[in-house]
Amino acid sequence: MRPIRMAPVLFRTLLAAALSVTVGAQSKQPPAPSDYGQWETLAAQSRGGLSPDGRWLVYGLNRSNRENELRIMNVADGTTITAPFGSQPVFSADSKWIAYAIGYSETEEEKLRKQKKPVQRKLGIMKLTSGETPTSDVTTDRITTIEGVESFAFDAAGTHLALRRYPIERKEPPAPTLPAADDGSPAPGATLIVRELATGRDTTFGNVAECAWQDKGPLLAFTINADEKIGNGVHLFDPSTSALRVLDSAAAGYVGLNWRKDADDLVVLRATTDERHEGATHAVIAWTPVSAAERSRHVYEPSSDRSFPAGMRTVAFRKPSWSEEGDIVFLGIARWNDKPAKDKTRKDDKSETADDEEEPAAVDVWHARDVEVIPRQKISAANDRRRNMLAAWHVSTGSFVPLGKDLFEQITPIKRQKLADVASWPAYAMDRSIGRAAADLALVDLSTGTRTKLIDRIDDGYVQASPGGRYLLFLNADHCWTIDIRSRAITNITKTVQTSFVNRESDATIKQKPTFGVAGWTKDDEAVILYDKFDMWQVASDGSRATRLTDGAAQQVRHRYVRLNPDDEWIDVEKPVAVSLFGIWTKRSGYGWLNAAAKSVEHRVWLDKSVTGLGKAKNADVYSYVAQSFEDSPDIFVGGPDLPSAKAVTATNPFQATFAWGRAELVEYKSERGARLQGALYYPAGYEAGKKYPMIVYLYERLSDGLHRYVAPSERDYYNTGVFTSQGYVVLQPDIVFRPREPGVSVVECVGPAVKKIVSMGVADGARVGVVGHSWGGFDTAYLTTHTDIFAAGVAGAPITDLVSNYGNHHWSSGIAETDHIETGQQRMEVPLYEDLPAYIRNSAVFTVQNMKTPLLIEVGDGDGTVFWHQGIELYNIARRAKKDVVLLAYAGEDHGLRKKANQIDYQHRILQWFGHYLRNEPAPPWITSGVSVLEREQELQRASKKGS
Repeated sequence: MRPIRMAPVLFRTLLAAALSVTVGAQSKQPPAPSDYGQWETLAAQSRGGLSPDGRWLVYGLNRSNRENELRIMNVADGTTITAPFGSQPVFSADSKWIAYAIGYSETEEEKLRKQKKPVQRKLGIMKLTSGETPTSDVTTDRITTIEGVESFAFDAAGTHLALRRYPIERKEPPAPTLPAADDGSPAPGATLIVRELATGRDTTFGNVAECAWQDKGPLLAFTINADEKIGNGVHLFDPSTSALRVLDSAAAGYVGLNWRKDADDLVVLRATTDERHEGATHAVIAWTPVSAAERSRHVYEPSSDRSFPAGMRTVAFRKPSWSEEGDIVFLGIARWNDKPAKDKTRKDDKSETADDEEEPAAVDVWHARDVEVIPRQKISAANDRRRNMLAAWHVSTGSFVPLGKDLFEQITPIKRQKLADVASWPAYAMDRSIGRAAADLALVDLSTGTRTKLIDRIDDGYVQASPGGRYLLFLNADHCWTIDIRSRAITNITKTVQTSFVNRESDATIKQKPTFGVAGWTKDDEAVILYDKFDMWQVASDGSRATRLTDGAAQQVRHRYVRLNPDDEWIDVEKPVAVSLFGIWTKRSGYGWLNAAAKSVEHRVWLDKSVTGLGKAKNADVYSYVAQSFEDSPDIFVGGPDLPSAKAVTATNPFQATFAWGRAELVEYKSERGARLQGALYYPAGYEAGKKYPMIVYLYERLSDGLHRYVAPSERDYYNTGVFTSQGYVVLQPDIVFRPREPGVSVVECVGPAVKKIVSMGVADGARVGVVGHSWGGFDTAYLTTHTDIFAAGVAGAPITDLVSNYGNHHWSSGIAETDHIETGQQRMEVPLYEDLPAYIRNSAVFTVQNMKTPLLIEVGDGDGTVFWHQGIELYNIARRAKKDVVLLAYAGEDHGLRKKANQIDYQHRILQWFGHYLRNEPAPPWITSGVSVLEREQELQRASKKGS
């Protein structure tokens, strides 16, 4: 740990002043690659990283060289403690302690893996008040470091910390506690330590598989999982009295330990196996309350219940959960498969056929009636094996009620009701597999399992229950509808509202366009707060009235609710409500307080920057947010509800003042079809007015909203805007809007005018414009370089180049057929290949290669599971045949994005060399002019190996 004893803002001011003396009048230089490593990005934590009392702030600082750290700051005086490679910080409820994981540098992790040693994190515990922590662990001032901690959690009061070490690694794996066919097996046992933080006194338990604190209360429940099952059971520990109680014990596995929220009720599953079945079924044990005598114990044994569905079992891979009232435990049930019968004749069968059949044929059967194609089935096989149906165990009566009827439906219990909603889609399974989501809605009675049909086929499949359990909300036919659960009345609540809550401007090619979103519900479910494009609307749950709460449309400012307390069920519109603000045309952003009665929003912070991450301390009126721009490194601001008075408490990248840096500007233009569009324009470091610069155009759908995003330069982020501007390029990120069945044509319609706009401004040299994009941006680049002559060079990473051949392919990472992705995904082709073949040809790069004038660099990873890498090869081969200027970079073992450090750096360097040659007339390295043969590459690797040794 490295204590820092100076407020960060003061430090930045002093450093900048000192540097100005040394730099003096000499001109600043842009950062060079050797400078990139020090650059920082901010990783703010949840709720703004504030302690419950608002006196402390924790945040992550990630550097381009991966020398990351966690910083813990006293907000009042700026005193900061730095934890190298710290992560996952958690404050205690009383704000007296913070605990966090401590990892390793990238180099250290790689070294451990090469040595085949486990990568085990440490635990850091810091006392946030004065004094030392009296322990035998490694202690520095107020910091305690404990080796080999896999997980940790504070109790509800913040007085104790439970930490579980890593299980002991064994050379010979122990016999499984449960058969391997059951994926719900208990975790291997490990040492659990419960530390009393005030004294440092530890209580230790061995072979602990799971542990869980009460939400409110001092009790810690844990399960024991020993190798020989000796001592297995469920234990209850009260650290305030050191009392330990065994709740249940058996030579079995215990899994799924779960407390009821804010209650004294506990449930667990206990495994039972037999010789006839694969895997295990489970008894369910509940204590209501757990602190009472033995009479509070309730047990459900499926094998003893004659009404339990035949051939089924309770499963551990759906964790048991409680109803809000605590009278029901929800469980998962699935088929209990028989073990395959042994073929007693095989050993004595000496026939030739028997020998041939010893090893089964390696064949997959792909059938046209498969709802999911075989590649998808293979990827989802683990999840499919764990599919189960919901059931309700009524704890007090002991009755068990199956609720599910099909593995492919979603059943969600409704709060404050003895009902659950059912979204069932087996009838639309094939439609869903090709991107057309649909479902039928029903209700199921938790006491009887009886179903009541509500509505057939909604094309979105989305349904949400109100927090009070009075209504269901769903989307259909471009409107929002509610179902009154008591009367079953179905009402179109937005029918008469003079706005659209569905984004009809969306270029998604699905039947039901997406909504702008749901903020939440008002008290007692009286109304739901919906979003239109700009505003928040309070719409009565029965559709009787609708009130616009904000006035964003007039200023073209988007207003969205900010939930500062994650425990809030309802939005209390009688009190000030926090809202985020974003000017869709100005790109200004900030936060305000909504006065619903006055229908007005007071802007508290409203800047020509990106303002995000508003958070509040749980128990204090202390707020934080992050502000940044392309020129101004992101920092955290902390203050009271009067956000303008918030002060910057961090000072990232203070050294930036010593370098020349670019700036951002918002530009407007119109597409060839007259659509109003915008783009983010980034000027090169050290820009001189009147000088025309080479320009790189980076593409990926709509990008202008990211105008104010700060980009730390890095050699490993190969399309890095900060690197491009530091290298002397203007960078343009234009918006692209797509028309159905015309993805490539749309790119030309939008990007061409954007380039012309910047050239007309006198900023960029029209003869030195390059274009780059990855994945869908790679499609854009490949299409532009084969259908226009406005670019001097292009770089297409993992591009889609042929919609015709790709239509019959697979999205291998997810396993889905590209028929889904192409028709309803980013390609937006809307209809199958055979219904509009000319459109598929017209929007593919490969069919106009003969007209290609732009030198193109193509990047692929030969393990790409998102865009089949043969798409890049296809364009390369056809362009090569047409004698065009094309180079393909194929990275071995890489997926859709490069993961290996050496490959990331290599690709960025080649991009800069490619653009350097074609946009700045720099000498071309041999790989551009003549390529690199296999033998030459072998020699390169040999030289690199000798240099490394």
